[in-house]
Amino acid sequence: MSGVETAGTQRAGTETGGTQTAGLAQRERALEAMTQLVSRDGYMDTTVAQITREAGLSRTSFYEHFSDKEACFLAAHEEIAERLGAEVTQAVGDGEPAQALATSIVALSAFATREPAQFQLVTHEALIAGTLLEGARPREARDRMIERIELAIEEAQRAAPDATELVDLPVRLVLGGTIRLLGLSMRRVGGAPEPSLGALSEWLSFYLVSPGQVRWQSLSSKISVAPAIDVSNGPDRSQPAQNGLPAQNLGAVQRERILHATADVVCAHGYLAMSVAEICSSAGVSRDVFYSHFKDKRDALLQTQRLVFEQLIAASAGAFFTVSTPWPERVWDAISAFITWIVEQPTLAHFEFIGGYASGPADAIKLDENILGFLIFLEEGDNYDPQTPEVPRVAREAIACAVVEVLGQYLRHYRSEEIPALLPLFAYVILAPFLGPGPANDFIDRQLLAAGR
Repeated sequence: MSGVETAGTQRAGTETGGTQTAGLAQRERALEAMTQLVSRDGYMDTTVAQITREAGLSRTSFYEHFSDKEACFLAAHEEIAERLGAEVTQAVGDGEPAQALATSIVALSAFATREPAQFQLVTHEALIAGTLLEGARPREARDRMIERIELAIEEAQRAAPDATELVDLPVRLVLGGTIRLLGLSMRRVGGAPEPSLGALSEWLSFYLVSPGQVRWQSLSSKISVAPAIDVSNGPDRSQPAQNGLPAQNLGAVQRERILHATADVVCAHGYLAMSVAEICSSAGVSRDVFYSHFKDKRDALLQTQRLVFEQLIAASAGAFFTVSTPWPERVWDAISAFITWIVEQPTLAHFEFIGGYASGPADAIKLDENILGFLIFLEEGDNYDPQTPEVPRVAREAIACAVVEVLGQYLRHYRSEEIPALLPLFAYVILAPFLGPGPANDFIDRQLLAAGR
């Protein structure tokens, strides 16, 4: 009897183990399918039906493992982020402490080249998913991954010999800029990062200083609870657009109200939850008026992106090109005008730097181009001081991506009122490669003194 019971118990254990193994295999197939589909089509256009078909699963099997698509995405993110974080922190730990930042860039680039779909999911697509959904869990997962790497780098840097030159930049700025630039490069070529990004770590060489000259390594990442975004600077939508206006003026007013309302609704509820009805309600216009200006909500989103970029570039260019002062001063003025616009239009800025990627991979390339459009202000840099080495394209793109990443961090957490304090840091990030760290700091000190700061 005992032998029969033992055999039965063994068979039950084998069956249980087999079921568990099969369940794990199903889960892994679903996560792999999610990763590949999101890489190809974007989070928004990936459906549970596609995941189950790609993974060879039934819907019942999918829902045995995940409550919904977002849960599957977050599970995939957690698994990949764990591997990526472990890989980068291991590389940093094994390398020279003073080279921790450069080592992390090399490790991030290697992972992106080897596993492009996985890299895109834990970086770019996590931002998109956080924009599409009402809530920020995917973005928070991305932030946690970056913070883990940041802490490993800072720990390594503390162990560097006292006489070693250090990269005088905040670790979070470098990591965020690197990740954003890698993603931009991958979208630009439709695969692994461009070979030119292999020299990305050389960007850091423009910021090397002796330990006694370190000034810019701190960037607060402490996020405090803040009130909702101030939208008082947008068009007044408390009353319906007045029909007594001339038709041309009325149409322009209606269109602007709809664009601002689109930004409001995306920032408040996410792109997927946004409806034309909500936009109309927020804008104080009818559906007929909406459709007289836009084909659908995606068209409104794309036109809002265009509005924000045009206003930002106009504000910056107006400060840069209308005076004949030396190039560094015009850069300072352009940054100041750029920041002023963001502070005055926090909802539109939040939309552009965070919500603007919501409509999918194809439109993301347009936003990438907008970011790189600001490189026009750096073109005079190489001729300003013939004694300094030429700044390569990859370093210029890294500068733009690093600034955008930091802005995104502040805007995501509704800290737009703190952004003006970033003006000196942004000026240093932009000017140091062209002037050298010392002269860039001297220039910034003169500007701050002149402004009474």
